[in-house]
Amino acid sequence: MPMLPIGTSIKRSGFTLIELMVVIVVLSLVSLVSLPLLANRGEGNERLMVRRIAGTVKQLYNEATLTRDEHLLTFDLNRNSMLAFRLRSRSGVIEKEPFGREVMLAPLQIKQIDIEGKGTFRTGQVSVRLFPLGWMEATRLLLQKESGGDIQLAFSPLTGSITIDDEYATVQ
Repeated sequence: MPMLPIGTSIKRSGFTLIELMVVIVVLSLVSLVSLPLLANRGEGNERLMVRRIAGTVKQLYNEATLTRDEHLLTFDLNRNSMLAFRLRSRSGVIEKEPFGREVMLAPLQIKQIDIEGKGTFRTGQVSVRLFPLGWMEATRLLLQKESGGDIQLAFSPLTGSITIDDEYATVQ
């Protein structure tokens, strides 16, 4: 066996056919498991956005009850976004200060908002009021999925909870 002057062997070896086949089988198994997860990625984002809307409503409802400040949840139907505000009265003037940052609702699209006593809205900015005494305006938000189906969110005025109704199931 030839040796280099340093004392290491120059004998070269490669991968055997069996080792290469094992690597190919392992990579195939990993891709079989991960591809279905990636295919459902859009639906997961839709569910995440619905949960985010529900969490924001519940947080504002609780915040309004605890701080005794009125809050607004404003939906911009043209920009497909929502933004929360706290209304504070200082020396007789009501100030509207942002409560968090604007949230873009993609991959969902707002189709319409129904607010009891105010009507149905399909464009512009619409604000839902959350009052300090544990009450909010009864609201139905209709969202369209990327896949074409609809999801309806109904805001409960007395509890701040949301009923989610989509084409597959009704979840409380």
